[in-house]
Amino acid sequence: MADRPLIKPNLQKPLIAAGDMSGNLTSPVTNIYGPTIMSYSVVWTGNPTGTFAVQVSNDYDQAPNGTVLSAGTWNTLPSTVFVGTYPVPAGAPGNGFLDIVGTGAAWMRLVYTAGSGSGSLTVIPSGKVF
Repeated sequence: MADRPLIKPNLQKPLIAAGDMSGNLTSPVTNIYGPTIMSYSVVWTGNPTGTFAVQVSNDYDQAPNGTVLSAGTWNTLPSTVFVGTYPVPAGAPGNGFLDIVGTGAAWMRLVYTAGSGSGSLTVIPSGKVF
């Protein structure tokens, strides 16, 4: 049977749990070497304004215990590589979904750049081979 790597959504351990949206946030890095499709579910509270970006790297590296071996270089994916558009927190509670289907990158992370206001952010990832 073929190897079918996946990243299961874990509501008990979000990638970002109640992150403070009054400042910039960067999620922990996810290795997507195996999965061919990746997604982020984002939910925010409060009245934040800001922008999301999905960044990828092929030269980032970390040891099995999580120690960063190489910080790598990070590039923002254009919205053309996923279904829909980047969700935009615009001063009210909300949510969004990023379904990333067009990258061959090895590592991925989600970045929130704060504009104004405040709130809290929760991010749940999922990934699989299709």
